[in-house]
Amino acid sequence: MFSPNPFKKSRIRNLQRFLTLPQLSIKLLWFPLIKYWIRQIETGATLNRQQRRHLQKLKSQHSGFWIVAIDRTQWKHRNVFMASLMWGTHALPLYCEEVGHQGNSDLACQKRLIKQVLRLFKSKQYPVLILGDREFHSPKLADWLESRGVSFCLRQRKSLHFKLPNTSDYAIIGNQGFKPGQSEFYTRVWCNKEDDIGPMNLAVYWKRKYRGKGAKEPWYILTNLPTLKQTLAIYRCRWGIEQMFKDMKTSGYNLENTRVIEARFFALLLLIMMAYTLATLYGQRLRDGSVDGYAARIQEYINEPPRTSDFRVGLYGYAWIFSMRLWADWVVPLLALKPHKRLYFQRGFEALSLMRQAL
Repeated sequence: MFSPNPFKKSRIRNLQRFLTLPQLSIKLLWFPLIKYWIRQIETGATLNRQQRRHLQKLKSQHSGFWIVAIDRTQWKHRNVFMASLMWGTHALPLYCEEVGHQGNSDLACQKRLIKQVLRLFKSKQYPVLILGDREFHSPKLADWLESRGVSFCLRQRKSLHFKLPNTSDYAIIGNQGFKPGQSEFYTRVWCNKEDDIGPMNLAVYWKRKYRGKGAKEPWYILTNLPTLKQTLAIYRCRWGIEQMFKDMKTSGYNLENTRVIEARFFALLLLIMMAYTLATLYGQRLRDGSVDGYAARIQEYINEPPRTSDFRVGLYGYAWIFSMRLWADWVVPLLALKPHKRLYFQRGFEALSLMRQAL
């Protein structure tokens, strides 16, 4: 008859007690670290020349904004609001909170949650831009962000009512007859018949179809940015948060399969947020050092986006370091059996040394 291992049960109980510690709080533990990191990035303190150049490149890609994408996701029966910082082509988690009810969040809930995120930035010194999908379509939310000096790109529904300058009648944006391949940028428009909110800018973009395939409807983006090109370039950054959800739920940390109770769920999610951020930043450093090919054994194609994300490259780098530390006593004698491969082994050890330096 099988008897369970008592040590395994004791470890589980220790982990359960650890996840109920009151210190495992986003505001107490994660916010101070994020504020310190943002201040280091803005001031450039303790950064070398290569790091400063990399950060300057990221800032130029994002037009100098700290871009924050907001979204809501479902983890089984938990309805969770998530705010993430766009960093390169990836999203780094900043804040999460349970909405408290099923379905979409309302305007009051959205304001309350965004306030928590804006506290991380000194918005007058560090310009912030909020990205939102169609759940955050309310022109009232855009007007509230405008009053706080925050830039925004909020995707709208096709039922949006808007009014052009020097006109008195409102029109529905979805009835303007746009076709694939067309784009338009309306300046100083007014939204909502009842409230007359504005003036703001409204970008419309419908990607051209290729071989009969393409988007079913255009993007309608309410923004206070000055040009269509800048609006589209920044809104495309939002897809990093979808990749982050995938990495957390299924393809990375498999949070979807956990069976923790409510009291431990957000403590576990906080640890995953920290681990995901560290792995992604580590993967970016490996790419900058041109060690990602060794760490991930990837084969990229010219003029194609990377098939392996920075997060995955970071996990491969950790696996290299920890496995070598664990199996070093076995690896060295095995390498001695292949003296004609010594040069290749040396390259591997040099790559491993660079991976350790990037930690």
